[in-house]
Amino acid sequence: MEKRFEKFTGLIMDISRFIQKIKNIEMARLGLKGKQVQCIFALFNSENGESLRDLCFICGEDKGALSRTIKELELKGLVYTDETDSKKYKLPIKLTQQGQKVAQVVADKISEMFAIGSDGIDDVQRSNLYDTLNKILNNLNTIYKNIGE
Repeated sequence: MEKRFEKFTGLIMDISRFIQKIKNIEMARLGLKGKQVQCIFALFNSENGESLRDLCFICGEDKGALSRTIKELELKGLVYTDETDSKKYKLPIKLTQQGQKVAQVVADKISEMFAIGSDGIDDVQRSNLYDTLNKILNNLNTIYKNIGE
């Protein structure tokens, strides 16, 4: 059992580290930071922008960290806040024209890296992998919820 724990957590941590390293290297080439990838990609895939609250959920970031990321992207002219809504916390954040261009490069790079990273994995294997990871996630979520009781 201990070997399974070491193997599983080691693989997950190594995958995560490599993703972070690759994001940092590729985003540095665009004058951006790796932590900005999720935000740019989420906005790229959104037709009408996203509120800060929704972006936090999509990107898995807390409000403070994401607010700093949005500020950095605003200073670079890549995003803006659509102030047509009177409720500040609900204001949609959108990509500028320049932001759309950068986001397209990011999306293309994600597709390229994803294709390379999943080389040799067929659709059945991919589906099984995602199903298994979802089961593990749900099981861990149940454990987490029960720990406090």
